[in-house]
Amino acid sequence: MARRKYEFRPDKTNSDLLGKLYLTQKQRMKLLKWCLYALLLVVLSAIQDVILCRMSILSATTDLLPCAILLICVLQGSHTGSVFSLVAACMYQFSGTAPGYYVIVLLPALGIAAAIFRQTYLRKGFSAAMLCAGVALMLYEMCLFGICLLFSLITASRIIVFLLTGGLSLLVMPALYPIIMTIEKIGGETWKE
Repeated sequence: MARRKYEFRPDKTNSDLLGKLYLTQKQRMKLLKWCLYALLLVVLSAIQDVILCRMSILSATTDLLPCAILLICVLQGSHTGSVFSLVAACMYQFSGTAPGYYVIVLLPALGIAAAIFRQTYLRKGFSAAMLCAGVALMLYEMCLFGICLLFSLITASRIIVFLLTGGLSLLVMPALYPIIMTIEKIGGETWKE
C-alpha cells in the first residue's frame, strides 16, 4: 500500500521561461538569421541618417534601406522575401525616414516581382541578384519620382536627383551583397533549384 502511494509523481515545473520554449537547432539558426537581418537594417538606417545624409552629390544621396530590403527579398525568394519585405517596409515607414506611406506597397511589390523574375528566368548568382535588385531599385526611385510629381511635391526638373540617387545606391549594392549572403547562409540555403 505504501508503494502505490508514491508511484505517481507529478512532473516538475520549470520556473524559467526558456525551459518552456523549445526550439530545435535549425529554428534557432533561422531566428538568428532574421535577428541579424533586422540588426543590419537598423545599422544601415543609422548610417544613412547620421553619416550619408550630410554628404550629397547634386542634392542626391544613397538609399541604403530600400537597397538592402530589395536585395534581401531577391536573395530570399518570393515566398520568404515577400513577408520580409512587407515587414521591413512597415518598419521603414514607421521609423520616420521613409518618404511616405506608399513605400509599404511599393517595396514589397517591386521586391516580389524581382524575386519571381529571378527565380523564373535566371540562375542563382551575383550577377542575377544584382540585375534584379538593381532594376527594382531604379523602378523604386522612378515610382517615387512619379508619386512626388503626382502630388506636386517636386517639379519635373528634379528627375536628375532621383536618377542620381538610384545610381549611387546601385554603386553601394555590391558592397552589401557579401554581408547579406553571409547572413543568408545561416540556417541553411533557401534557394533550392
